[in-house]
Amino acid sequence: MSFRDRKRSGDLIGYIIMGLVTLICISIAYFFFSNESKKIKIDPITFCPKDKKERFGKTVALLDLTDPLNKAQKEFFLKEIEALKNIIPKHHSLTIYTLDEELDLNKSRKITMCNPGTLEDIESTYDKISINPKEIKIKWEEGFSEQISDTVNNIIFQNVSQNSSPVMEMFQLIALNEFKGFNGTNNEIIILSDMIQNTDGISMYQNNLPSFSTFKKSEYFSKVKTNLSKNVFIKLLIIKRDGSRKMQESKYFTNFWAQFFVNGNKAEDFKITFVDG
Repeated sequence: MSFRDRKRSGDLIGYIIMGLVTLICISIAYFFFSNESKKIKIDPITFCPKDKKERFGKTVALLDLTDPLNKAQKEFFLKEIEALKNIIPKHHSLTIYTLDEELDLNKSRKITMCNPGTLEDIESTYDKISINPKEIKIKWEEGFSEQISDTVNNIIFQNVSQNSSPVMEMFQLIALNEFKGFNGTNNEIIILSDMIQNTDGISMYQNNLPSFSTFKKSEYFSKVKTNLSKNVFIKLLIIKRDGSRKMQESKYFTNFWAQFFVNGNKAEDFKITFVDG
């Protein structure tokens, strides 16, 4: 082989090597940018996905403190929220509302945060933000619990009783605001309340408990009902009130609310737990 032929051969091999190196670099770059584009952009305060198209589930808790909690009831609720926080799926949101007789959602919404997942999740699946992944994890595990505890304590220490208890109306507003048109799965509304509706339209204190079949025919029900489209699970944590415990513990009371949520508002399912204390 002549010198010229050897040179041509060497050039060809060089071109092939350069081509392979370029192809590898392009592949690595594509893989990197493809993965980066798939990363979830999150809010640096709530850790919730910024893109509303991300359809992760929601858990919403409604805290009814129109009458004070005793110490045992308060501890029960805090433990329940802590347990809930520990099992809520990655990326799912947890929002706390308090019942407000003025039905002002902006005032009654106390906190919203999303579970950021493990440290590995934060480092590998989230778009970079200016917060250390360990700080994000600590804020979720410790900061959220502190905020919930502070919220409950502040409300309890205020000790301001409200004149009415519009449980149905508040539930309707939350359902519409959080879940109407929402397609995420594994959704839940948790209501901590004595579930004694007390408004001008219906007062379970004054007029006792109606049957749901009768209530369903009323104009009042037509005003407070909504449609959860079998996409939200309802969990009641019922606070027993002195003077009303007999009514609350009766099968008619639990059946009324089961019918109200499942048949009347198309909840996916329904569960009642009585709060200790």
